[in-house]
Amino acid sequence: MIGKIINHNGNKIMLEFDNEINSNFLDLLAANEDNLARVELLDNRQMSHKQNALSHALIADIARWSYDEPKWIEGVLKYYYEAKTGLYYEHHKATKYEAKEWINFLIEFVLKNNIPLERRYKYLLDNNKWFYYCLKYRRCCICGKHADVCHIQVVGMGRNRKKISHDTFTFYAGCREHHQEEHRIGTQNFMNKYQVKPVKLNAEERKKLNIGG
Repeated sequence: MIGKIINHNGNKIMLEFDNEINSNFLDLLAANEDNLARVELLDNRQMSHKQNALSHALIADIARWSYDEPKWIEGVLKYYYEAKTGLYYEHHKATKYEAKEWINFLIEFVLKNNIPLERRYKYLLDNNKWFYYCLKYRRCCICGKHADVCHIQVVGMGRNRKKISHDTFTFYAGCREHHQEEHRIGTQNFMNKYQVKPVKLNAEERKKLNIGG
């Protein structure tokens, strides 16, 4: 649901939506507590050159994998995206927010289908969804091989993984080779070397990704 900010004062904002909000539905969601909403401010500036370059690089990698022309596969992907979101994506009209959503779609498509990338694109590593979807599809965020879920904070000897709280952990998807390298050179050196940005997951997200705790 997208609304327009029509007024704001300090830590308060007033939103206007196209459709009325059903008060009974709000009561149902509240379950006798406060009604809460997650607000994300949309970036309406034109998409950046980095976003445009990454989008076309991912499309080229998908085309190479499918043995199709990039222009043709771009049209197919836009068709899938429109079917999924109800929105038709156009590079020359896209805002930064729209480009981010489109790139997230491409990232998931790549990882879901185990599509090899020509290289690790720097802007891709700035995108938290890359690391999130690597966890979801159990693909190493460094090399793309099959991966396990890795805890950034090491669970020490004698501690029961089933009894500790995972709320304090961050996670990344790493193959056995790269996970062993993390232990060999140290976590911080490993994070710096490969520009890994571990993902913080709440209980609902961990359940969705089948990560215990």
